[in-house]
Amino acid sequence: MNRIRIVTIIICAVLLSECRNRTDEHTVPNTRVNIDIDLNLAQYNDLNFIGGWIYLNGGYNGIIVHRSTVDVIAAYDRQAPYMVADDCRVRVDSNNVTCTDDCSGSEWLLYDGQIVKGPAVYPLRQYTTNFDGVRLSIRN
Repeated sequence: MNRIRIVTIIICAVLLSECRNRTDEHTVPNTRVNIDIDLNLAQYNDLNFIGGWIYLNGGYNGIIVHRSTVDVIAAYDRQAPYMVADDCRVRVDSNNVTCTDDCSGSEWLLYDGQIVKGPAVYPLRQYTTNFDGVRLSIRN
């Protein structure tokens, strides 16, 4: 009976040692972002339509802003999270649904920043957005 407890404790200890918080391991450095834009301005007109997107300066290597639904506008850093030292930016694909890193060929969804195709394993670094119907705030 004692032997079973010891084996159970060892197995639990090994399994728990594999658990770790991966959120701090994102390869794109966290850079301060504090941007407010008015969607009534002409340069942001593409964001008035679902599937519309724009590039902005800011973040670590630029920002992609994408309108997913009537109420949801997402913002992602353009720095590809694969081999950050190579300084590769992602670009929005012609389908307006995905973006690609030309250095590695990795692909991400613009709706949630999740990886579609590797070799990258991390999602795009996403910034917090707040949209009130006219003004969009992008923060981290």
